[in-house]
Amino acid sequence: MSIVKQKTDQAVKILNELDIDLWLIYVRKTSEIHDPSLYFLLEDTWLTWQSAIIISKNGQKIVICGRYDAQNIEASRIYDKVISYDQSIKEDLLAVLNEFKPKNIAINYSFDNIAADGLTHGMWLRLNKMLEGTEYINKLISSEDFLAALRGRKTELELENIRKAVDFSELGHKKVSETAKIGISEEEIEEMLLEFTKENNLIVSYPPLIHVGPSTSIGHGKASPDIKIKKGDLINVDYGVFFEGYASDLQRMNYVLQDSEDIPPTEVRRAFETVIKAINAGAEKLKPGVQGWEVDNVARKVVIDAGYQEFMHALGHQIGRNVHDGGCLLGPRWEKYGKSVMYKVEVGQAFTLELHVYVENHGYCSVEEDVIVT
Repeated sequence: MSIVKQKTDQAVKILNELDIDLWLIYVRKTSEIHDPSLYFLLEDTWLTWQSAIIISKNGQKIVICGRYDAQNIEASRIYDKVISYDQSIKEDLLAVLNEFKPKNIAINYSFDNIAADGLTHGMWLRLNKMLEGTEYINKLISSEDFLAALRGRKTELELENIRKAVDFSELGHKKVSETAKIGISEEEIEEMLLEFTKENNLIVSYPPLIHVGPSTSIGHGKASPDIKIKKGDLINVDYGVFFEGYASDLQRMNYVLQDSEDIPPTEVRRAFETVIKAINAGAEKLKPGVQGWEVDNVARKVVIDAGYQEFMHALGHQIGRNVHDGGCLLGPRWEKYGKSVMYKVEVGQAFTLELHVYVENHGYCSVEEDVIVT
């Protein structure tokens, strides 16, 4: 069974769980503006004209689309009915809504969850104009809770793709550890990983992030051609790939011994032990029913109690069809994270656990693991 068939079937179950009568996805020209939920709805996500994908809690799945988009959707055998139009979608859309007479209609807008915010403002205005004078205009609700569940609850096939993506990421990290040497620049490490990715017919899930030594710039900055590995440096590499459309996101680190050292110095070992202790604390807390902020809080406390500066990002995010997959976030209760950190952890979700501390004269000590909630 394809992932799209699995996810559309799963959608019906979640609609019933949340007592939502209809989920309506309204899109156009998806080669330009791509609603994130289309990955779970269509094998071929290319739609040219205004299109409506409708899934009901009674299990019916319907697509209304322009005439020349219909054939591929019909061929997938996923949808019970594919309705094509030439001049206007309005008549067919209203007819379908009148058939169901839903008490609520979930559409893809969200204040906090980008993965549930695929309805553009222009399409929102078009939808409202079509629904003027009908009872349905007051029945539109956000799909954010629904999509948090649909994207978060990975099927076994989705999880297998994530595991394979993680395996390839580990191989890329291993290549860096075995190949990188004194004098190699951040940019050369990045190029090494991009070449490895190409050799394996994959694509990266984000540009590789390379941080070497104390003068590097932590975060999402581009690898520098001028910062080169030297003795006493911490080397942090953040690298992930897509496998069959599913992402991994891993960080690994190395330390370059100085001439007088047989093992890393105390301050480096202490930083590494603190990072691992914090990640393990987060992993231990990551149980079904726990809110996202609670997982972040226990890991953050380990770092602060050890005397390090608080890290200015969430402990973890979901991975899946995107490297930042929306829904429940393992982060602090900061305004920018909104509702996402209040969601409860669920079985089948895949998260990152990541944080860093700075070690004076050596650089950033950072590790990131990918984990599945069981």
